[in-house]
Amino acid sequence: MKQTNLFAIAVLILFVSSLKLNAQNSSLEDMIKEGKTIADNAYKMYDRNLFLKAREVFEQAYNSDKSNPLPLYHLTYIDEKLLEMSLRKGNEDLFDKYYDGAVKNAEQLSQTNDWESEGKTILAAIYTYKIANSPMSAISLSPKVHGLLDDAQKVNDKNPRSYIIRGIMKYNTPGIFGGSYEEAAKNFSKAVSLFEKQDIIETLQPTWGYLESLAWLGRSLEKLDNFESAKFAYQKVLSVEPEFSWVKYSLLPNLEKKINK
Repeated sequence: MKQTNLFAIAVLILFVSSLKLNAQNSSLEDMIKEGKTIADNAYKMYDRNLFLKAREVFEQAYNSDKSNPLPLYHLTYIDEKLLEMSLRKGNEDLFDKYYDGAVKNAEQLSQTNDWESEGKTILAAIYTYKIANSPMSAISLSPKVHGLLDDAQKVNDKNPRSYIIRGIMKYNTPGIFGGSYEEAAKNFSKAVSLFEKQDIIETLQPTWGYLESLAWLGRSLEKLDNFESAKFAYQKVLSVEPEFSWVKYSLLPNLEKKINK
């Protein structure tokens, strides 16, 4: 009789624990979905306040389960975007605030099973922004960026985001140091092709990059004086997301002024 009661208690404990775990997982998923919705709008509108709001959600999700790399990835992605934004807006304080933490988190992802390619890619992106912020750091960081991207593509050569970051590096590096608009365009084209071949991605996973790869492809084609192809790339962005602000309010209008001249 006692053994039966003990068995029943054990089953009840397992059942309650299972309910709690399912509730935690559901809550975590809800937080990640909420954060991604905000982040997608921030990405589309290039809005710092929305990025910061998304960051709060992802930080809460990460703190609720630090064993799960998914919220850590999204948190690191937001920090990477804030670093990029700080450069465009000339806000060095914002850069200094998020750089060290972003590097630490990206390094952790780089050593996590199934996240190595994404982690190394985002770490490479963070280093490219450091180079832009402090050009002398290129001496030590440029080899690291290329090594990280090589490793990321060895692990997963179908990761389109790794080609975006390599393309940005090629675009922004002076020709005498290995930069090339032609090579940049090839990498962005590769990223676009990989995105367009992907199946529907599970909504909690990383999904950013497609619009960005098209925008950067257009910029590279502009540098190569291929204005019509650049315009096609920009128009393709707006056919997917009509309110993508970088293209709608900056890249396409500026290109059309060039063409009209």
